[in-house]
Amino acid sequence: SFVRSTLENYQSCKATIHVIPFGSPPPIVCTTRRDDARPKSPLRILYVGSLGQRKGLSYCLDAVESLGKSVVLTLIGRPTTNNCEPLNRALDQHNWIETLPHSQILDQMRKHDVLLFPTLFDGFGLVITEALSQGLPVITTMNSGGPECIRNGVEGFIVPIRSSEAIAERLNQLANNRDQLSAMREACLRRAIVLSWSRYKERLIDVVNNMLSDS
Repeated sequence: SFVRSTLENYQSCKATIHVIPFGSPPPIVCTTRRDDARPKSPLRILYVGSLGQRKGLSYCLDAVESLGKSVVLTLIGRPTTNNCEPLNRALDQHNWIETLPHSQILDQMRKHDVLLFPTLFDGFGLVITEALSQGLPVITTMNSGGPECIRNGVEGFIVPIRSSEAIAERLNQLANNRDQLSAMREACLRRAIVLSWSRYKERLIDVVNNMLSDS
């Protein structure tokens, strides 16, 4: 829907635009791997993506810093520049992994409590559907493909772009309400079933067939 809105706003496309969200990997069987019996343990936050401002990284870092020891952050991705001193300090301060195979990224998702993806503009962040398949709630923006995948307050939260305050508020909410976090994990797995690649294929075929029949 974000891509569609940009095309419509700039009148770049006269044809009918159909939005078909990409699919999700098959969901894991259960979410018992995390220790929910320790409500005072830090909330484990995961960020996956290029380490640059297009992904809203500074708002992620500011939100995490504001919450202090109640959260811990893992960053997976490569910096988009080598000359950013604030980013260099952040990489020293937090758990940073430059790159991982896809299977190990999914493993990291199973070890964390929430995916933070505060991007300023992405056509569709596949990391969102991957997180759903691992039972990982997502905090993201309208400009990500997120609204097609997660329902605000059910599988995660949609926050405004460029708002570290909104991010911090939602992180703090989950840190202090582990029952809600647990419910979101289960909702993520159910949502991943709905957003399967087979469903994507079916919807794509339907759209193409309808277009061909109308031509």
